[in-house]
Amino acid sequence: MCIILGLLSLPLFAQSIDLNKPQDYLNAFMRVRGDAKGGETLYHWTGSVYSFVPGEKRMELFGFEGFNLAKTIVGEYGFTLLTREAAFFKDHRTGQILDNWRNPFTQADIPVIHIWNDPVNQDMNLDADMLPYVHQIFPSTDLGDELAFHMEIFPFYPSPLPRKEFGEFSQSDTYQAAEFFQFFANKNDLQNSALSSVPVTITWNRVSPWIPFMRMGDRPGSLIFVCRGKKLDGGFKALPKDIQDYVMKNKPEFALPPSEWSEPNETSWTYFKKLWEQGLIEPQE
Repeated sequence: MCIILGLLSLPLFAQSIDLNKPQDYLNAFMRVRGDAKGGETLYHWTGSVYSFVPGEKRMELFGFEGFNLAKTIVGEYGFTLLTREAAFFKDHRTGQILDNWRNPFTQADIPVIHIWNDPVNQDMNLDADMLPYVHQIFPSTDLGDELAFHMEIFPFYPSPLPRKEFGEFSQSDTYQAAEFFQFFANKNDLQNSALSSVPVTITWNRVSPWIPFMRMGDRPGSLIFVCRGKKLDGGFKALPKDIQDYVMKNKPEFALPPSEWSEPNETSWTYFKKLWEQGLIEPQE
């Protein structure tokens, strides 16, 4: 009932959509990132992870493949996304999901900890007085036939893995990274009021510290993730079979989005800390 009432308050399905109008623009972004009828949406991406060390040539360390599965909760001025996100480090030559990995910097064989972030919820609701500024809050670039929504995010906060306790796994007491998202949607799809969710292609790039499982806390350098993907029709069952099988074997709850809001959001660093506290991180041989 809440979703129905929310939809009635939104002029999303008006005959004419004017992206210069704040409400229409906000609803277009909702249809890009989620589903204006409150349905589920799934984004899938593939790419590579590279080393970036001052004075050294880059190395391709991993293939990388993941997905974000979301349920949209429609609000009067915006929306909430309830999401889970999983991503997998793969052998960049064979494409196989890794259980163990030979670190080319240390020559150590180490177990791989994949990304199981639950939840990754997002509140994209605005106060009414902020609606006129929606074009600045969720910026986009006009590319002719397409509109590209983009987000440049620079996380900077105390690390969940402080050096005093996690020196082998953590480079700093501050977690600092950069993430760059782009969502490309065809303008004709955005103008089609019959589409509650529009087709989208994406790019996602990240500069981050070494992932904790790499045990590289004392070495300079960083990781660069370079990925691209799209919104998939059909939800979890539209993912490649090897991803489906791995999820169902290890964490089948990731076949569905969360059913309700919870916080805080999970990250690779907080997930690693939980495994550490449970005694599930193997000692260095």
